[in-house]
Amino acid sequence: MNHAAQKTTLGALTLGALGVVFGDIGTSPIYALRESLNTAGTSVFDIYGVVSLLFWSLMLVVSIKYLAFVLRADNNGEGGILSLFALLPNKIRKSNSGGKYAFLVFLLLGTALLVADGMLTPAISVLSATEGISAINPELAHWSVPLTIAILVALFAVQSRGTNTIGKVFGPIVLIWFATIGYFGFIKVQTRPEVMRALLPSYAIEYVGHHGLHTFIILSSVILAITGAEALYADLGHFGKRAIRLGWFLVVAPALILNYLGQAVIAIEKPHDEISLFFALAPNDNLRVFLVVIATLATIIASQALITGVASLSRQAVRLGLLPRLKIIHTNQDVIGQIYVPAVNLIVGIGSIFLVINFRTSGALANAYSFAIAATMLMTTLAFGYVAVEKLKWKKRTLYFLIPPLVLIDLSFFIATVTKIFKGAWVPLLVGIAITYVMWVWRKGQSALEKAVRDQNITWDDVDSAIDSKSVSVIPDTGVYLSTNALRVPQALAAQLKNLHSCPEKILIVTVVQGDVPVVTARPTLKEINGRVQQLYVWVGFMQDVNIQKTIIENVMTAEEEALCTYYLADRKFIESPEGNLKGATEKVFSILHRNATTASNYFGLPESRVITLGTQMDL
Repeated sequence: MNHAAQKTTLGALTLGALGVVFGDIGTSPIYALRESLNTAGTSVFDIYGVVSLLFWSLMLVVSIKYLAFVLRADNNGEGGILSLFALLPNKIRKSNSGGKYAFLVFLLLGTALLVADGMLTPAISVLSATEGISAINPELAHWSVPLTIAILVALFAVQSRGTNTIGKVFGPIVLIWFATIGYFGFIKVQTRPEVMRALLPSYAIEYVGHHGLHTFIILSSVILAITGAEALYADLGHFGKRAIRLGWFLVVAPALILNYLGQAVIAIEKPHDEISLFFALAPNDNLRVFLVVIATLATIIASQALITGVASLSRQAVRLGLLPRLKIIHTNQDVIGQIYVPAVNLIVGIGSIFLVINFRTSGALANAYSFAIAATMLMTTLAFGYVAVEKLKWKKRTLYFLIPPLVLIDLSFFIATVTKIFKGAWVPLLVGIAITYVMWVWRKGQSALEKAVRDQNITWDDVDSAIDSKSVSVIPDTGVYLSTNALRVPQALAAQLKNLHSCPEKILIVTVVQGDVPVVTARPTLKEINGRVQQLYVWVGFMQDVNIQKTIIENVMTAEEEALCTYYLADRKFIESPEGNLKGATEKVFSILHRNATTASNYFGLPESRVITLGTQMDL
């Protein structure tokens, strides 16, 4: 690739990153400073102190923590909290007790809170934008909630059609957004250039020293300025480090800083007016209308990025064994990352609309929003520290100077947002605990299921003996079975022998091996088990999908031969008894999750017309 082409590619990636990576943090100026000053006060001392806190939060958390350090903890180029999870050693990932287990549950809670964030971001972002219509005409204020609900219904309804077309215009629209908010802030700063002194760290330090413990209350609103910082890491695989860093330092950070300074000027000039500082930046009514429109578009884009991110997160969680199989629909044959997960889209959509109806204002939603962000960022820092030592082999001496300050910053924000538990933060906490419980039950249930399968499997010698004794007839057919271990007879075949007294002449066992990396490039391998049985190993990363029928045609037999195969699956029914490893509510919940998971034939791309499902009873 020549130098010009590299420049073009980097420029295109940076433009794309503006629309996806920075949509959430880029729309924070609509409400972040307003909410912070509502908590802190409106004196010049308060305004300078809060703006200084906002600025240094952006610098320390985004510029230093994420861009300088966390982005380095990539999993084969991919980022996000589940990529960190996959990098953790097995002694943590497979732990069942003690401190390592507590750390694991804590990390799962951080993952679950990202789903809550997916509900909150569309709600607060779109609502904060539509509230701008009151800046145009106060009599229209009551239309804000119905308009937000209509936008959210439309947004979640179109997910099944894919986002490829609208995705192409994300970058340019968000670039216009940043240019607009930066320019409006700039022209206001020109009237009071002395406001730039608020960027000095001395104002933040003096403000914290003056307010003492009350600073935590103020920080619970200041954190709104760094919402979306997690996206910088989560979307690492889509755009790369260079594009994300360029987008931040060249476009996003300057625009945000200028806008916050411009809002500070308005707050100083009109300290007692109940106005939207953000929309008051527009010099006249015509530009205010434009600002409301572009803000609404920007918040829709930010919401879309979060919705897509939650769908990708769900797929990764399924692949890593944290959630039951979910129905996943690919909305674009050419772009692997564009997926639609109906169950997740429905849950997140209903949750987001419920939040708008229940809280009704972006100010009220801010209390709920900040907690999920603070908790996730703290958990990311802790996991990053562990991975940096165990996997990346960073020098411990370096991490002693790095991790404690980062943890202190994140812990300060987390403690601050805990103060909002009874003012709305209970919502993401409740959602997070519920999803974490589902992950815990599924993980525990899968472990019990694997043990039960091992205990009741018959051997291939038993199969040969049954065939030799004529108690089982041989079908002139090739049977395909899914199993983790070809040395043991698959449950579906065991049920076939017991109930149908038959066995295929040839047997192909397909074993899908889940890797700890996002993408596996290794080709499937075929092994002979005995004269009757072959095993196909299919390697898959946690961000990949697998189509077993297609894989068989490409690696084992021709399409004509595959068309004569029959696929056999086991339909497990769980018996409740006091003797199993699972008991009480855990067993009931796991049974419900297992029963409602999408079928293996659908999940692995099997031809439904040639799938035979055989029932088998188990005690977990």
